[in-house]
Amino acid sequence: MHDFEPSTVIDKLNTKAYKWAQVVGHLPKVVAVFLSGSIAQGRGDQNSDIDFFIVTQPGGIWTARFFTNLILKLTFNLSKPAHHRACICPNHFITADSLEIMEQDAYSAHLFSHNQPLYDPYNLWEDFVEANSWVEAFSESFPVLVKTAQHRKKKSPQYALKKGGLIESILRWLQLKKIYRNPDFKKPGAKIVLKSTELRFHPDPKNQYWENKKVVDLGKKERQADVEIMV
Repeated sequence: MHDFEPSTVIDKLNTKAYKWAQVVGHLPKVVAVFLSGSIAQGRGDQNSDIDFFIVTQPGGIWTARFFTNLILKLTFNLSKPAHHRACICPNHFITADSLEIMEQDAYSAHLFSHNQPLYDPYNLWEDFVEANSWVEAFSESFPVLVKTAQHRKKKSPQYALKKGGLIESILRWLQLKKIYRNPDFKKPGAKIVLKSTELRFHPDPKNQYWENKKVVDLGKKERQADVEIMV
């Protein structure tokens, strides 16, 4: 057994996360990459994988997921159940025109309020924080980040596609076939969202551990679902 210095492990994971965010950020249809999960919360250890929350162009979410998974798989960096330590887990994709998280509960407030921008040339982080101000109802808040010169120069992304195209449709069809064959797709309690504006893959969500947390009436109907499919 090896002894690991926690700060060293976290530093290495954060360094790898940043480097890979720059790679993923330059893939087709990707416009921002946020760090999420245990590492973003400061709880990472030598067994942790690196969760990526990826923002895509509207009409390009399946294209972004395809190329993200492809480059990570080819380099043996795609997190899998039997191969996840220090690997990248791109388990949440969302389009830049639909940044509000639909699952608004105590767990989601805690999870997503700890997101951190790693690649964000269009400063979409500010839009994400504004769209999800509901987390404050659960006594959570987003970190206050020091703006760099890059962040101050906010640019408007040029979206080539709004409704998708032939390539997007083909890649969506190919990936859905594989997803439907995955045993995790029908796993009880799994949080799977397959929409043109959001793709979420959490086979073992921790929502159940937060059921006794603060319950807040947000004035909206309940929008949780084990499997939500709108393709």
